Amino acid sequence: MHPLRDRRFRLLWAGQTLSHIGDAVTPVALTLAVVTTTGSATQLGLVLAAQAIAQVALILPGGVWADRLSRRRLMLTADLVRTLTHVLMGAELIGGSVNVTHLAVLAAVSGGASAFFLPASTGLVPATVDPAGLQRANGLMAVAKHGSRLLGPAIATILALTIGPGWAIVLDAATFAVSALTLSRLRVAQPPPRARARFHAQLAEGWAELRRYRWYWTNLIGHCAWNLGRCVFLTVGPLIAINAMGGELAWGTIAQGGPVGALVGALIGLRVRPRRPLLAANLALALGALPFLVLAARAPALLVAVAYGLMAGGLAFMAPLWETVMQRHIPEETISRVSAYDWLVSLALTPVGMAVAGPLAASLGATTVLYGSAALILISCVGVLALPDVRDLRSADGTPEPDSGSAERDVPAAV
Repeated sequence: MHPLRDRRFRLLWAGQTLSHIGDAVTPVALTLAVVTTTGSATQLGLVLAAQAIAQVALILPGGVWADRLSRRRLMLTADLVRTLTHVLMGAELIGGSVNVTHLAVLAAVSGGASAFFLPASTGLVPATVDPAGLQRANGLMAVAKHGSRLLGPAIATILALTIGPGWAIVLDAATFAVSALTLSRLRVAQPPPRARARFHAQLAEGWAELRRYRWYWTNLIGHCAWNLGRCVFLTVGPLIAINAMGGELAWGTIAQGGPVGALVGALIGLRVRPRRPLLAANLALALGALPFLVLAARAPALLVAVAYGLMAGGLAFMAPLWETVMQRHIPEETISRVSAYDWLVSLALTPVGMAVAGPLAASLGATTVLYGSAALILISCVGVLALPDVRDLRSADGTPEPDSGSAERDVPAAV
């Protein structure tokens, strides 16, 4: 059955689609509000860093609690917390006063709520669709996420320039409220009772489960290296584009290639269901080396934008494949904890990469660092395919998912 024929997935997808649009609105609106009011990029960095630090710090506890409690209720609670924090942020901006400390605290609370939401959502999607439609469901989630990145910034800019950035953040709060409403109406199968071991024991159990699967943890190392390389493009890339390729317009052109390519990649991932998903996923991620190579060669901005689109498209194509493999091969009772480690390991070196890319480019030369980053991405993506359990891992039944099915199923006991 197509996932959107199932009422459960329709509710989840509709709520998350609106929420993703709101998520794409807030960073732009908050940037415009803080920078125009304080004139300080440092102040903006404090607010954004507070949110990121809280999310990283709480992602592992979030995974444990998502495996201990009802994932639906945990996500609903997280959405309500984020609704409140964004209403308060928006109200402060609408009132005309910008207190960076207040905004940083509210952003940290919102980031902490996201740390509980994300691992729970990984475990909830399989409960809303037939197993045969799982990859398509993940693909629809990816399309919603990446499509919102095209709409969100435009909506934020229009609202900020007309009625003010505070109202744009209130709009994000409203999308969280709608997401909470859809989750409150969602009914999924009651999972088996879970043993309530100590918190640290359950955290260790999640780590032990991750280590059981060599295909899993080796790919996490590759994802970490890929994200580290991308930091160079996002920090050194603007410097080269602005100084040597035509100024702000050149970088704006390049930056727009990312969300366009990501949406195209997500749409392709919705239709293509390879028999060897990790082979296809890592080959798609290897496209991430292209923008480094063309940027190092000082190619025209339009060509760099196309390469950046291929990089983002490869990531968007990979994501639903990776999530589907994980959901099919990791036990349901530990999937949220394993997913939390996934988030943590994959993003672990991102702050380091953002901090050191500039100094490395200054000392070694931007071209050397770009070529080195391209090599890092290629080695991390292609190297992991040397392992047979990565290269040869197949989908659950070894066949593509069907395109259609019967009418909506009866829903079992709900939580």
